[in-house]
Amino acid sequence: MFTNRSLEAVSFNSQLSTTKSHQSTNVQTTEIVYNQNPVQTVETRTVETQTITEEKKKPEVNYERLAQFLNRVTPCILEALDESYGTNAFEDYEPKIDEDLLTSTQLLQKIHSTESDSQMKVSDMSWSIGGGTLAVSFGIPYHETWCDHLSKMQLYNQTKEGSFTDNPNKILETNACITTLAYHPTEPSIIAAGLFNGDVLVWNLRDNVSVAPTTICTHGDCVSQVYWKARTINDVSLLVSSSKDGYIFIHKMMANFTVAREYKRLKLTKEYNPIENSRPRSAGGTRERAMESGLCITAFDFSSRDPIFFIVGTLCGGIYKCSLDRVAPIEDDETLMDPVVDEYERHEGSITCIKCSPIRNLFVTAGTDKEIRIYHFEEHTNLRSISCENTIVGLAWMLGNQDIFATYGAGSEIRLYNVTGGKSVTNINFETTDRQNTSCLRVNLRKNMVAIGDSQGTIEIWKIPRQLL
Repeated sequence: MFTNRSLEAVSFNSQLSTTKSHQSTNVQTTEIVYNQNPVQTVETRTVETQTITEEKKKPEVNYERLAQFLNRVTPCILEALDESYGTNAFEDYEPKIDEDLLTSTQLLQKIHSTESDSQMKVSDMSWSIGGGTLAVSFGIPYHETWCDHLSKMQLYNQTKEGSFTDNPNKILETNACITTLAYHPTEPSIIAAGLFNGDVLVWNLRDNVSVAPTTICTHGDCVSQVYWKARTINDVSLLVSSSKDGYIFIHKMMANFTVAREYKRLKLTKEYNPIENSRPRSAGGTRERAMESGLCITAFDFSSRDPIFFIVGTLCGGIYKCSLDRVAPIEDDETLMDPVVDEYERHEGSITCIKCSPIRNLFVTAGTDKEIRIYHFEEHTNLRSISCENTIVGLAWMLGNQDIFATYGAGSEIRLYNVTGGKSVTNINFETTDRQNTSCLRVNLRKNMVAIGDSQGTIEIWKIPRQLL
């Protein structure tokens, strides 16, 4: 089936070529061609505009109808303005004014009162809550006997130009010298006054028909201070009055300030006075009126931190911390309370003024011993004592920097101090050449003004910087 077989070899020649072909090729980019086309507006136009002058026509005004309209709306507008006096909407508003007024004081106006001819001093002043009215009272500088002088309270209104009228807009007469004034802190038409004969009066100035005052109470001696206590929610206004008879009366004001109801009767008893054996001679020239009389109260002020507490100063130099909540009947009389809860280091002379700091737990006192003292409410001894050349009769907190207070009294000089360190503030001054002894100084927080009264019945209105260093 299978057999072996041999065949002849077959051969062929190789066809492999060793020669390679070459080709040269050049590559180049295409030449770029640039085209330039100018652009230009084909057409231009010029348009001119000019106003046509027309002759102004004088408006026709019916002055009779205008007067009727103003008479109809003015009472409502005045009432709305009175209600807005207490708002704090513009509390932080600072208008742009000249730089000169920001760094120095300026005497704006000097008013020579009609009372200056009778040698009556400015006994007290009070700004209305809106700052547009200044109430000024007058009194005889010295009383040898009981007071029976006819005196006046004069009201000066600010005009549209910013100045105050040289003549009073309203005059309220009293049957004795006025010793102290206080505008209500929220009601712009209510003002209270204390008289030398012991009467405490309240006027409602909104009623132009009748300006007769309401008699709130009568003390047994000269009224040393009247004070409107801050009203709490759902409560009526409280009027606090003190007298040199040693009593403090607190009345609730109701029925649009026409009715006064006795709220509390307070008295500083003699047991807190280790020095005084009998009261100094009274205004009537007699010795102590009655053994029941308390310490002669010359000044007081309520704490800004806790309005329950208040500080009282006396004629014998005593300084007492008092509380409205203390219930300590005197001689089993449930209607008469002793408010004293603590006592501070006393002055060597009579207390002339007490002011509690509006932002700190401090208060400042001044006395006839020619000293100003700074106390902390919780410490019995004073923090600092400032010696003065003349007797200081009054203190007032300044605006802008509520740590600065002004002092005034015998002499025309007014000095400012910082309560935190007791250092004198020298960049603000109220110097004049013809001012007599300064009897009163009141700060207008709304208008950046200060009113100054002297012992000759002259009134000065000063502009003060908003910010004090």
